[in-house]
Amino acid sequence: MRQRYSLLLCTLLLAACQPTPEDFYRMGDEMEQATRNKRVSRTFEDFIASPFYRSSRDYWRGAAIEQYNPAASRVEILLEEQRGRLYINDTIAMDFPVCTGTEGEHETPPGTFRITEKKREHRSSLYGSFVDAAGDVVKGKVHSSDAAPAGTRFEGTRMDYWMRFNGAIGMHTGVIQREGESHGCVRVPEEACSILFDKLAVGSVVIVK
Repeated sequence: MRQRYSLLLCTLLLAACQPTPEDFYRMGDEMEQATRNKRVSRTFEDFIASPFYRSSRDYWRGAAIEQYNPAASRVEILLEEQRGRLYINDTIAMDFPVCTGTEGEHETPPGTFRITEKKREHRSSLYGSFVDAAGDVVKGKVHSSDAAPAGTRFEGTRMDYWMRFNGAIGMHTGVIQREGESHGCVRVPEEACSILFDKLAVGSVVIVK
């Protein structure tokens, strides 16, 4: 009986030590915070081999980031990893976190597309808030077709560094969760999105896979 109790206790202790997804997200954020504003010498292979790669909000930049050739540049969006990669002249230039569409609701369709529109400042025509005359939010997270409270108007969510590539779907700045939760667009951190905006042009390839 004592041996069986000891075995059960060990099993419970081992289970308690297993990291949860939240633990990985927290550790990934801690890694990102530790490397922010620092030059860390890491190869791309080392970066993606990290156990925190999936949960991290950290970036990787290579020497190719200094090049400029929109005609030979492309972006790959990795749905499973919730990461994006910028290639310039077929060389990885930047790896960055993204937030894509909500699974089963507003998914980001896979495929190969091209950027059809770029706008430095852009607002959604579908999702946003109802604001009063002073511009203060009265009701947030609404659809443009919802009934507006008296004395308010619809104001679309900001989607700066907008790059449309698939109908109403595009890349833009936004809140980055480590799971897909957008309405189908690809949210990108502002710093990375500004780099993409500068390095890509209308006609540049976007691959979602």
